[in-house]
Amino acid sequence: MTDKKKLKIMSLSVEPEMHDQMKAAARKLGHNNVWQLIRDLVSKYIDLMVNDSGDIPVILRIPPEIQEQPEQLREWLDVKVRAIAQALA
Repeated sequence: MTDKKKLKIMSLSVEPEMHDQMKAAARKLGHNNVWQLIRDLVSKYIDLMVNDSGDIPVILRIPPEIQEQPEQLREWLDVKVRAIAQALA
């Protein structure tokens, strides 16, 4: 395994509340620190934008109360699919 040199190329200023949210998100996602979370997010965003194949990414947050209820989940997804199709038409 080769050690990669890291360049310090930027700093980031955020409000204390945002930093607290970022710390909580980093812990929830299993990152060691906020910078690891930021590097991961930037990397994923760049991959999405640079490797654009014309696809349009769609992210859905499924409510926990319907995640294990197949019929309710189908109905919920059907509403979302119709809304997405209408927005893209």
